[in-house]
Amino acid sequence: MLQTNRKLISTTEAAGIYGCTTGRIRQIALAGGLWSAHLSPYALVFDADEVKKKAKVKAVTGRPRKYA
Repeated sequence: MLQTNRKLISTTEAAGIYGCTTGRIRQIALAGGLWSAHLSPYALVFDADEVKKKAKVKAVTGRPRKYA
């Protein structure tokens, strides 16, 4: 069992808070953007406070504007 002082949430809950799919949450965790841990080979959990904090910061997307 994982011993931590963090409030842990599932991948589905993290995706709901973050506003994206569960696959994208896994990609972010794999890239090191979110703390995660495996409870079993198939169960990935996330720190609830970190997900909420990073969900507030919106990513800049798209091509930069061309200024004349």
